[in-house]
Formats: sequence, structure tokens, C-alpha cells
Amino acid sequence: TLGQIYGPVSALIRTDDAYTVAIETALGASMQNIVVGAEEDGKAAIRFLKRCDGGRATFLPLSTVQGRYLQERDLERCAGFVGIAADLVRYDRAYEGVIRNLLGKIVLVENLDHAVSMARKYQNRFKIVTLDGQVMNAGGSMTGGSASKSAGILSRANELTRLQEKENQLKSKLQEQEAQLAEAARSAAQVEFELTAIQGQLRQAEDDVLRAEGQARQAKALLEALEENIRAYRREMETLHSRSGGDESRLAQLQADADKANGEIADLEEQLTCLAQGQDALSRESGELADRITALRMEAAAQEAERTSVQENIQRLQALAEAMEGDRGQKEQLIGRYTEEIASLTQQLEQARARRQQLELALEDSRGQLQQARQTRADTEARRTKTDKDAQEKNKEILDMERESARLEQKKAAAAMEEQQILDKLWDSYELTPSTAEPVKAELESTAAANKRIAELKRKINALGAPNLGAIEEFARVNERYEYLTGQRDDVLHAKKELEAIVKTITEEMTEIFVQEFGKINAHFQQTFVEMFGGGRGELILEDPAEPLSCGIEIKVQPPGKQVKVITLLSGGEKAFVAIALYFAILKVRPTPFCLLDEIDAALDDRNVERFAAYLRNLCRKTQFIVITHRRGTMEAADVLYGVTMQEQGVSKILHLDLNQMTAELGITE
Repeated sequence: TLGQIYGPVSALIRTDDAYTVAIETALGASMQNIVVGAEEDGKAAIRFLKRCDGGRATFLPLSTVQGRYLQERDLERCAGFVGIAADLVRYDRAYEGVIRNLLGKIVLVENLDHAVSMARKYQNRFKIVTLDGQVMNAGGSMTGGSASKSAGILSRANELTRLQEKENQLKSKLQEQEAQLAEAARSAAQVEFELTAIQGQLRQAEDDVLRAEGQARQAKALLEALEENIRAYRREMETLHSRSGGDESRLAQLQADADKANGEIADLEEQLTCLAQGQDALSRESGELADRITALRMEAAAQEAERTSVQENIQRLQALAEAMEGDRGQKEQLIGRYTEEIASLTQQLEQARARRQQLELALEDSRGQLQQARQTRADTEARRTKTDKDAQEKNKEILDMERESARLEQKKAAAAMEEQQILDKLWDSYELTPSTAEPVKAELESTAAANKRIAELKRKINALGAPNLGAIEEFARVNERYEYLTGQRDDVLHAKKELEAIVKTITEEMTEIFVQEFGKINAHFQQTFVEMFGGGRGELILEDPAEPLSCGIEIKVQPPGKQVKVITLLSGGEKAFVAIALYFAILKVRPTPFCLLDEIDAALDDRNVERFAAYLRNLCRKTQFIVITHRRGTMEAADVLYGVTMQEQGVSKILHLDLNQMTAELGITE
């Protein structure tokens, strides 16, 4: 039976994050050594491994393993000295002998320069480890290279402790948020009750206003009727006064009626004034109620928004807690898997050493073949460039032939039109068609003789007719038209010369400005290309510097480690990255206060997305960017995230996340 087994060394010690890499490097494979109570316990464990074919392990009995502490003078005075490794770990005092045996003679220093200086001073008598995992072994040998700062067992143990503390904090914060949510729900219910009561009051006030308005309309109609009666009485009184010998009694009666009507009018006016005042009071009360309802509705909307925000925070915190719990279990599984892989990697190391010699011999042969392949590739690229140039020349010849064909087609159409005009003239002048003119045709000796014959015939025809008496007026009209058109032609030619001079001046200024700005863009493009690609070179070249406004622009780039002469040989992602570099170069020449980018990083791989996002952060000092993207690297570099979701069918909702505020709330530091 197995006796006292306390576990592997990695499970019995803890240290600060600053020393985890150094302690893990100093222990090496000893981190998996198993601490047992006595030698008999170690023997029992070894027999068990042999019996079940469970592999090999190193056991450290507490009863026999007694470490020694390093005794060197003036160690603490050396530059970069951090401490003895055994003093920088925390453990139970029962394991002190084992810890001193493993770490008691190992010194931790800040960097490799301090390690080399200390090793020289003490003649390489003990092992020295830097904080980043570089080792000066006893005897003078050195071990080093890159080391992960978060993949070690001690780092993961510290990370698990921190995650547990953070989980407890999130749980307490979740409870606070739930309490706030309950309080917000109670406030919302109270506001809804008050809102219902106020809405009832508002409806009652609106009914009162409507009744008052009806009474006012009735009073106004009555007043108008009384005024009409008064006007009738007055007209009748005027009629009576105009009559001679009028009836005095009738006049007195009418006067009494008029006084009575005036009294009634005064009473009605007083009633109307009271109703108007009541209506004004109701209007003011209605306005106050409407303002109060609006304020309560705004307060209810704020409470609802706060409740929604609290619910979203609770859901997000719950998801984060579940993710942390899953991550904890996953890391425990990784610890077990790494333990199994260490034994396998030890065997593979021996095989790799044997294969290394064979690979070194094959490497020399491959280098020779690689040199030949590079030369062949350069020759192939030269032939391809020549082929592309020949293809461009052939395309130009085809274009010239198409233009010539179009010119001939146009000439053919003109000839057909001229033929039709001749046929029309033949019919209009002689009423002949080509078929009827065939019998009377005659061979022409020459064009001059034919023209002479035509002139003679025309003279004979003209001699047969009467003189045109309107020729003088026709000449005057045509001459006036001719002089007018001649003046217009001269004005047009003069304006044409002035416009050509203006166009020439503008073209020269445009050429000068274009060449200057093109040079600035080219300089910024060369700088931006190197910064974004991490090396290489890029250049913008005018195909015809003598005609910068009409010639094409060639982009020549060479990413690091590639022999590329034209942009067409790049991959799709590289072309997109070159285009982004060119756009940023233009933006440096003419910076804008605001810029919108729509999925500009869609074709980039993850590494280039990180470079694009980092470069975009540098440009944010002068320009505000809104980026539409689906790439995680770009989102991580943003200050604020906006998203659109559809939690209910047909109802879109905007999600807003301020990353700076979230970082401050969660206490995340880079």
C-alpha cells in the first residue's frame, strides 16, 4: 500500500508573479518530483509504478533529503541581485529540507548581464537564473531563449487564485446589481401607478375644458342675437324719430325695452368674462398636468433604461463567471496533460538529437538547391515581365486596328449617304432613277470635260428661263446673313483662343500641384509601407513623367522576404494591405477630421489586422474613425463599440459598449 505522499513540488510551493518564470526555470523537471514521507513510502510508490506500468517518477523523502543553503560572501551587494531562490517561495516548514535541496544553491538576478558578471566573480560555482528565465549553469554553460510568462504551473496557480478572487468580487457585485434591479422595478411600478392617476386627472380636466368651451359658444351666440335685436330697436327708434307726430308712449316703451336689453347684454358679458377666466384656468391646469405627465414619462423611461442596463450587466457578469469556471477546469486538465507530455517529450528529445545531425547534412544540400531555385525564379519573373510587356504591345496594336476599322466604317457610311444624296438629286433634277438613267449614260473622258459639259448645259437651261427679279433682295438677305455668321465665327475663334490659353494655364498649374502632391504621397507611402509591413519597400512611379495628368501610375512594392516587382504578383490580402497603406499615406498628406471605413480589413489575416489596428490608433490623434468591421483585432483596438441586434422579430436594438469604461470597471491593466 502507498504511504504518505504529499504531492508534486509544484503543488507545495507558491511565489509572486515576478518570480514565477525564474523559479519554474530553476526547478525545471524537478517541479514534477513527488514529495513523500520516508524512503519506504518512495519504495512503495516505485513498486506500484512498475506493477501498473505507470512510467517513471522521482521521489523526495522528507526523512532523507536535506538541502544546503548557499554560503557566498557579499552576494547581496552584487549588481542585479534579487535573492536566493529558496527564500523567494512560500511553503510549509515541513518541506524546508526538500525546498533547500532544490533551490537553496540557486541565485536569482535581474538580467543576463548581471548573471554573467556574477558568474565571473564567483568562478561559476553555483547556478544563476534571471527573472526572464535565462540560466548560467555551474561550470560556465548557458541556457536561454524565449519563455512563456503565462504557461507555467506556478503562473497558472497564481492566475487561478486571482480568478477565484475576481469571481468572488463579481458575485458580490452581481448581488448588488440584483438589489438595484429590484429597487428599480419597485420605482417603475410606483411611477406607473402615479402616471395612471395623473392620466385620469388629465381626462377629467379635458372634459371640463370641453364643457366650458360649449358654454362659451352658447353665450357668444346669445350675445350676437341680442346685439342684432339692439340694432333692430335702434333702427326702429330712428324711424320713429324721423316721423312727424310720433307716438311718445311707443317711444318710451321702446326706450325701456332698449334699457332692459342693455342690462341683459351687460349680464351676459359678465357671464362670458367669467367663463373665459374659467377656461384660462382650466387651460393652465391642463398645461401643468401635461408637463407633469411628460416629466413622469421621462422618469419612467429612465427607470426602464436603467433596469435594462442592469439586466444586461447581470447577464454579462453571469456569462463571465461561467467562462471563468470553465477556464479553471480547463487549466486543471491542461496541468494533467502537460504532466503526461513531459515524459513523452523527454523520449522525443533523444530522437530529435539523432535526427538533428541528419537534418544538418540535408540542410546544406537544401541550401544549394534553394539558391538554384531562387535564380530560376528570378529568370522566370524576368521572362514573365517581358511577356506582360509584349502582351501590352499586342493589345495596343489591336486597339489601333479597331480604331482604323471604326474609321473605315464611318467612311463607308459617309459614302453611302453621299450616294443617296446623288440619287435624290438625280430624281429631283431630272426625275430619273438608276434604272431609267442606265440607257442614257455616257462614258466620261475626264472630270474636267464632264464639268465643262455640265456648265454648258446649265447655261442653256438658264437661257431658256425668265430672269429672277427677286435676286437682288435675296442677295442682300444672304449677304446680311453671311456677314452676321462671319462675325459670329470670328467671335467664336477669339473665344476659343482665350479658352485655350486659360486651359493651358490651368493645366500647367494642375500639373505642378499634382507633381508636388504626388511626391508627398509617394514619400509618405514609402514610410507607411515599411511601418505597416515591418520592412520591405514600396514606391509610386509615373509611367510617363512628361505627361503626369494623363499617364498611368505604377505601384511597385516588395514585402519583407519576397522578390516581387509588380503588385499583380501579390496575394489578395497583401494587395488589400498595400491599398490600406496607400490610403493612410494620402490621409497623412490631407488629414480629415472624420473618416468612415467599411470593412477595409476584410481580406487581411489576423497578424495584419493587428498591424492595421495599431496603425489606426496612431492616426486617431488627428482623425476620428468610424470602422465597420467583423474582425476581432480591429474591435479590440476600438474605444467604443456599437452593434445592432434583433432580440425580437422585426425590432432592431443598438448595443453600446465603452471599452475604456469597461476596462476601468473590471480593473484590467495591460
